[in-house]
Parts: sequence; structure tokens; C-alpha cells
Amino acid sequence: MKVLLANIPWIDNSEYYGLRAGSRWPHLRMKKEHLPYYPFPFWLSYGASILKKEGYSAIIKDCIAEGMTKEEFIDWLKRKSPDIVVIETATASIYNDLELTKRISEEIETTTVLCGPHVTALPHETLENKFVNFVIIGEYEYALKNLVDKLDSGKDTSKLKGICFREGNKTVINPRAPLIDNLDELPFPIRDSLPMEKYIDPFCKHAPNAQMISSRGCPNQCSFCLEPLVYGKKNYRMRSPENVVDEMEYLVNNYKVKEIYFDDSSFSVNRTRVDKICQEILDRGLDIYWSCMADSNLRKDTLKKMNSAGCIALKFGVETSDIQILENINKPFSSQDAKSVVEDCKKVGIETHATFIFGLPGETSNTINKTMKFAFDLGTETAQFSSVIPFPGTGLFETAKKNNWLVTDDWSKYDGQNVILEYPGLSCNEVSNAVHKARKKIFLRVATNPRQFLQYSRLIHKYSGYSGLINMISEKMRYLLWYRP
Repeated sequence: MKVLLANIPWIDNSEYYGLRAGSRWPHLRMKKEHLPYYPFPFWLSYGASILKKEGYSAIIKDCIAEGMTKEEFIDWLKRKSPDIVVIETATASIYNDLELTKRISEEIETTTVLCGPHVTALPHETLENKFVNFVIIGEYEYALKNLVDKLDSGKDTSKLKGICFREGNKTVINPRAPLIDNLDELPFPIRDSLPMEKYIDPFCKHAPNAQMISSRGCPNQCSFCLEPLVYGKKNYRMRSPENVVDEMEYLVNNYKVKEIYFDDSSFSVNRTRVDKICQEILDRGLDIYWSCMADSNLRKDTLKKMNSAGCIALKFGVETSDIQILENINKPFSSQDAKSVVEDCKKVGIETHATFIFGLPGETSNTINKTMKFAFDLGTETAQFSSVIPFPGTGLFETAKKNNWLVTDDWSKYDGQNVILEYPGLSCNEVSNAVHKARKKIFLRVATNPRQFLQYSRLIHKYSGYSGLINMISEKMRYLLWYRP
């Protein structure tokens, strides 16, 4: 049985391109505002790896990273003729995803399976489309393997956990499959058939670089986050330090990577494990730079150990400097935590990057201005600014719906370019303008820093050559000089 797992084509034009699989917040990116970035499609890749381990013919296709159009994908699909097509969906792309799924069902004989956060939140709505054969909710790799086993043997699929389907005129939503408890049992995600040169993370300082995850889920329950939707409330699991460093060695030996970025929800939840990972790297004499997404409650002793083991940069989420807004979204870290981690990182030689979200519940023009001032006074080398997306299935979405904050139920607008929440005294335009103003300001600061400008220029040249570098510099200069939000 041949199974295709696909990150299918979405928007890619002169102004925007869409990110879906591998992104913790699927969205559209404005090309002139950002450096090139494609997230590694972890869950599709793990799913393919598990199927291959079980002896199935599993193909993974990242159409977004490859720049493949819908027509090119359909033509390619007809040549491959898979028995099952698995598509990871997202809220902003769901209309696109359903349209292409319909074409697939009409043009080739196959079984269609949809997964991802959007269909996890809305399986009934998804299955109203009769060309969708199955929906998998939650963490989907083993649920997919079990479905493929049953389809391959011709056995009943109706009782499989995590599997949803139509039965006559009704939809059947089975209970979720249990979470994968022992992450060490998973084979490493498949990378050989993917365009590894495209998975640039501009946060990294060295190229080629690669993305990894050392854990799944998150013990925090921030109301805007998709993690509780996909994994459930008690969902945090960790790979062992030995298993993590095994994959690091694999990437160094097989892909000659110079830096690894850990794209966990938080690499630093368990500081004892962080210490053990660092010690394992040191004991093996593994010569590799690395960076990670972490919490802002790390302190100097742990950071010093991380740096000694090769850590050179740290990302963390601040979201807002306002205490009340942090309480509104269940964020357990404060602006003081952010200040402390930046100070400690500077002392040990680790660069920092903070992320901020405008438009959270309780936001006003005053809190936006205070957060923006805080962000630029914080002292991080770089920062990220976005407007909040109230994804269906999250606590924030339910709160927004209850309070009539949602300005639209058109899912295609939940793309990070449109502001979806509006409050009394704070318009969508105010939030949008603040995001673009902050992005332009941070980009200007990076562009006028000779060391950082050279660093990013080297990274772009490594992947795109001189012509790509010149085009990138030209585009960003036009953006800085003439673009007005």
C-alpha cells in the first residue's frame, strides 16, 4: 500500500506565501517584511517514518517548501497514484485544502485523510464534505498507522481511536488515540526526500542548519496556543538526552549541519534534562552550534551550561508587558522574567530573540505602546511581532466568541495578516498598524547593525547565491524606505 503524506500547495505570490505544516501558528508571511523561512514538517515526516518502519511505501511531499503549484502537484500525484493521501490542514488554508482534496478525489482513485489542528477542532464541519473519507484528530502518527493497517488488510476501521468518518447521514467522532508516551521509540523523522536546503531558520547563525524537536506538548496552558487543542491538557513528554543527542549526531554526520534549532514549545521545561542533554553533548565531544525556543525563567547557571555545550541563541515568548493581559491568557511568565533572562544571556554569551503578540484580550492602545517600548528597551538582538489569531478550538476562540470580539467567521482571514479580534476602544486597524510599525522598526535596527547585517547576508548567500542575496537586499531596502502600513 502506497501512502502519500503532503503539505499541499497554498498561497505563494509576489506578496505573500503561506506556512502550514511544521508551524506552531500557520499563517501567511509578507515577503518584504521577513527573511525566507520554511518550517520542517515534523508530524508529516514522523508519520512517514513510522509507516516506512512498518514496511509501507510512504512518500512525503512538502509542496510549500518546493514552491509547487496546484497543477504541478495534481500532475505529480497522478504519476505516483497513491492508495491513501494524507493532508495536514490549517485554519487559514482550510478552504484551499478542501478544494484541493475535492480535486484529488475526483481525479485519482484514492482514500483521502485530513489531519491537523483545524480538523481536530472541527471534525463534524470537515466531514460534511463527502470527498473527505477520514479525519484524524489530535496527535496523528500512530492513529494513521492503525488506519493504514486496517485499510491494507480490509478490516473494520470504525472503532479506531482518533479516527472520524461518516456513517450514512451522520458523522462518527471516535475518542482520541492516546498520546505517544515514549518518544524514544519513534524513528527519526524522514529527511532524505525533503528539500533540506529550504528549511532555513533565519534565527540560526550558521548554515546549513536543521530543525529538531526534543519534546512534545507544553505544561503551560496559554489560551491562544494550539498545543492544548492538539495534545490535550496534560500533554508534555520528553525524549531522553541520549536519544536527542543521537539525532544531533545523525544530522551532523549525514547532513553536515553547522547549527541545530530546537523548535520545541519549550526546550527548557525540565532544567535537569537540559543539563543532561548538555552533558551528553560534551561527553561525546559533539562539535555543533545550537539554539532553541525556551521559557524566560532560565537562569545563569543553566544558561552557562547550555553555552558550554554549544548553545548560542535563545528564543522566548513575552507576548505583552502588561500583567493583566498575561493573566487573561494564562501566561505564567512575567516581563521581569524576560528582563532577567536577557541579562543572564548577555553575561554568558547567548543571543536572544523575544516574541510579542498584539491584540490579546485586555489590549488597548496604551498597552500596545507600553509593550512596544518594553520590546525595544529589552535588549534582545532581534524580536518578532504579530497579531493574535484566535484559532478555533482554543480557549481564546471560545472567549472571543462569547464576548462578540470576532470580526469574521471567514477562516481564510485567520492568516496573521488580518486582525480578527476587535475590542471597545481598540480597532483592528490600530492593532495591524502597530504590528507593521514594530516589524519595520526591528528590521531597521538589524539592517543598521553591521555584525547582524553581515550574519544574515552570509546566511542568505549560503542558500541563494549572490543573485538571491542582491535581490533580497534590494527588496528589503525598498521596504524600509517606502513601505507604509
